[in-house]
Amino acid sequence: MGGGQWIVGMLLAILWSAKAESWTAFQEQPCCRPVSHHRIRHHRDHIREFSCGNLFYRTLYMNEERNTLYVGAMDRIYKLNMTDISQSHCERDALLLEASNVARCVSKGKSEPFECRNHIRVLQPLGDGERLYVCGTNAHSPKDWVVYLNLTHLPRHEYVPGVGLGVAKCPYDPADNSTAVWVTQGNPGGLPALYAGTNAEFTKADPVIFRNDLFDYRTGQKRFNFKRTLKYDSKWLDKTNFVGSFDVGEYVLLFFRETAVEFMNCGKAVYSRVARVCKQDTGGKHILSQNWATYLKARLNCSIPGEFPFYFDEIQSVYQIPGDSTRFYAAFTTGASDGLVGSAICTYTMEDIQNAFAGRFKEQATSSSAWLPVLRARVPEPRPGTCVNNTEALPDNVLNFIRSHPLMDSAVRHEGEAPAFYKRDLVLTTLVVDKQFVDMLGDDITYTVFYAGTSTGEVYKIVQWAGGGSRVADVWRAAGTEAVRALALSRLTHALYLATDNRLRQLPLGACTHRYDSCVRCVLDPYCGWDKEAGICRPYTPGLLHDATNSTPSICEASAPQRTVRAGYGQSVHMSAFGKTPEALKDQNVIWYHHSREKGRYKINYNWERILQTSERGLVLLSVTESDRGRYECYFGPTLIASYNLDIDTQRCTQPSRSQEYKQVYSDWCHEFEKYKSAMKAWESRQMQCSKNLNASSQQNNMDNEIVASLR
Repeated sequence: MGGGQWIVGMLLAILWSAKAESWTAFQEQPCCRPVSHHRIRHHRDHIREFSCGNLFYRTLYMNEERNTLYVGAMDRIYKLNMTDISQSHCERDALLLEASNVARCVSKGKSEPFECRNHIRVLQPLGDGERLYVCGTNAHSPKDWVVYLNLTHLPRHEYVPGVGLGVAKCPYDPADNSTAVWVTQGNPGGLPALYAGTNAEFTKADPVIFRNDLFDYRTGQKRFNFKRTLKYDSKWLDKTNFVGSFDVGEYVLLFFRETAVEFMNCGKAVYSRVARVCKQDTGGKHILSQNWATYLKARLNCSIPGEFPFYFDEIQSVYQIPGDSTRFYAAFTTGASDGLVGSAICTYTMEDIQNAFAGRFKEQATSSSAWLPVLRARVPEPRPGTCVNNTEALPDNVLNFIRSHPLMDSAVRHEGEAPAFYKRDLVLTTLVVDKQFVDMLGDDITYTVFYAGTSTGEVYKIVQWAGGGSRVADVWRAAGTEAVRALALSRLTHALYLATDNRLRQLPLGACTHRYDSCVRCVLDPYCGWDKEAGICRPYTPGLLHDATNSTPSICEASAPQRTVRAGYGQSVHMSAFGKTPEALKDQNVIWYHHSREKGRYKINYNWERILQTSERGLVLLSVTESDRGRYECYFGPTLIASYNLDIDTQRCTQPSRSQEYKQVYSDWCHEFEKYKSAMKAWESRQMQCSKNLNASSQQNNMDNEIVASLR
C-alpha cells in the first residue's frame, strides 16, 4: 500500500471514529434501554417489593410494636413484615373480605371489576392493642368490621355494638377521598369513638363529618347518639374531598378541600380547609340536636408571596409527625381553573390554626351580598365553637349563630414567607415527613425531610433546615410510572413504604452506599456522609463529610475524581460529569472550564461544530487538536465534581517506516473499526425499536381519537 493510500485509509478511519463517538455521546440515556457501561449505583437490591396483583393498595396502618404494616386493598387486608415486606405471603398473611351486594351494585350501573368490590378504606387500632377497626366500600354499600390484629374474626360473644353498617364511616365509591381517626380519650362519657369525613350517600350529595353512636362496651348500651354536620347545607360542606383527620387535645381536626361558597367571581373555585370540632360535643338540646354545636372551619393559605400571590388551592395530603402535635405538613396542587399545573408543600403550626379559629367570623347577609367579617359586637357569648362541658346547655342564640356562621374570616397562614417547596409541572399526591438530627462535632443541625409522592411514580426527597432554607436532595423513580397512592414512614425500621395500585415497595431512608457514588451528591443527603479515605458514601457519623445545607462549596473538591484521557489527533473525546445525571440535579447549572497553555483558564462555550454538551451534562470535543490539550474541570454550582487531564497524541498519524509498525497500526485500526461497526449496529437496532414503540403509540392515539370522534 502506497503512502497516499495509507493517508486516505487513516483519514477514513478517523472520520468513522469521530462520527461513531459523537453518536454514542448523545446516546448516554437511550430511549429503549439503559447503557450498560455507566457505573451507576442505583441498584435495586436494597428495595423490597410485595404484590398480589392489581388490588388497588390504598390504606396503610403501621403497628411498630408488632413490626407489622397493615394494608387495605380490594377485598383484602394484608399484614406485612415491616423489616422485609417481600417475605410476606399473599394467602397466609391476608384476610379476605369480599363484597356482599355485588348484584345490586351492578344493577345501579356500577362496574363489577372495580366499583362493585370491597375496597378497604379505614384501618384504625381500637386502642386495646389487640383489635383493628376496618371499614370498606362493600360494593357501594359501606360495611365495617372489628378483627384481631392477627387478621382473624372475633367470636360471636365478643360482638362490638354499633359495628356492621359503615355508612358515613367510609365512602360508597372507592374513588372518593375520605378520612377517619379512632379516638379513645376525651369523648362524652370517656367512651371511644370513630370520627370520619366521607360521603354518606350513594349520590355523593351528602358530604359529612361524622361521629358514631357511643356505646358502653361493657354493657352494650348506647350512651350518646351520633353527631354529624348539617345535611345539604353548602355553608357547612360542599362537594368535599377529605384528606386527613387528627386527635389533638380537646379537639379533632379534619383537613379537606371543597367548593368555596365565599368565592364570588365567575365560575367556581376550590379552597382547602381545616375544620375543628370539640370531642365533648353532644349537640344542642333542641337546635342542632343531631349536629355538631362546635363545628368551625377556616381556609388554609399555601401561596407564593408577591403583589399578586399565587395560590395552591387544593390540598392533597396532610401529615403529622408522631409525638409532635404542634405542626402539620400538607401537600397542595393548583386548581383546574388556574391554567398552570404545579404543587407545593406548606407547614402549619397549631398556634396559627387556633389563632384563625379565635378570629372573626365570616358571613353573607343575603344571597347577593358579599362575604364580610362579622362585627365582634354581634358575636354571642359564650363564643361559638368554644369547648364547654355540656353543649346541650348552650343558649339558642349561640347555636343559631354557629348554624349560619361556621366559616372563619381569616385564613391559616403557612409557616415561613414561602412554601417549603414548590414546583411547576408536578402533581404531588401524598406526603410523609421525618426529622433528622445531625451532630456536626458539637454543632447540632435538625433537618425536616419531606417525602412527597407524585402522580408519575417519583418520590421527591426535600430537605429543610433552620432559617427556612430548603432544597431537593433526591428524586427516586420509586414506582415506575404508576401514581403513588400512599406513603408510610417508620423510624424503627428506618424505611419508607410506598403503595400503588399494583404493588407495595419498601425503601431505606438512608440508602447512602446504594444511591450515591460521588461526594457532591452524598454530602447533600441529610442521612449520609462521604468517607474520603474509602471514597464511598456511608450513613452519617461524626467525622464524615456532610453539607446538606450546601453552605460549604469546596467540601468535595479534594474528593473530586481526577482522570487522564489520551486521544489521537482528530479523534473525538467524551468527558462525563455524572454517570447519570440525578433527577434532583437536572435543573442545576453545570459549567466546564479548560486550562490551556495559550489562553489560561476559561469557560467553555458550546457550539454545534465541535464542542457539545451531552444530555448528562458531559463534554464532547470533536476532532481534537494540539490546542485542546490541558486540564478540564466540571463545576456543579461552586463545587468541583470532575477533573480531566487531556493528552493529545500527535504521533499516531505518522506514516510507519517499518513493516512491523505498519502491521501493528493496521491491526489496531481494524480492531477499532470492528468496534465501531458493532456500536453502529447496536445503535441502529435501538433506533428501530424506538421507532416501533413510537409508531405503536401513535397508532393507539389515532384509535383513541377515532373513538372520541365517534362518541361526539
